[in-house]
Amino acid sequence: MKLDGVHHIGVNVTNLDRAESFYTNVLGFKVINRYQEEIRHSMLETGATKIHLFESTNMDFDKAIRCLSEDGYAHVAFGTNRKLFPQVMKELKKHNVSFRGPLILGEGESVHFRDPDGNHLEIRCPADL
Repeated sequence: MKLDGVHHIGVNVTNLDRAESFYTNVLGFKVINRYQEEIRHSMLETGATKIHLFESTNMDFDKAIRCLSEDGYAHVAFGTNRKLFPQVMKELKKHNVSFRGPLILGEGESVHFRDPDGNHLEIRCPADL
């Protein structure tokens, strides 16, 4: 089998409008499609990355995140460059997004935070070692 790479990452949210606002206004994604089927969902992109938000109004996010985190730290990590990394932190603060870091982990430096539904997110750049 030969794959081209990751097409998109699916993320469950409880309120699609609130999540779209966070991902577009804070993280700079652009909504490229909205769907109304059994559930509402939308596709967003920035650069070569696509996020597919699925509205799951009855999902118990705390329980789901605890289950994922017991055996591994499920999260989505976005990349930036060393020069823009300080601006990333300023933008998060401007939008009142609390984050942990910056932390040097391996060969990268990153900040860790959550979206409005508690999904674990990271923004990472090469570490200045």
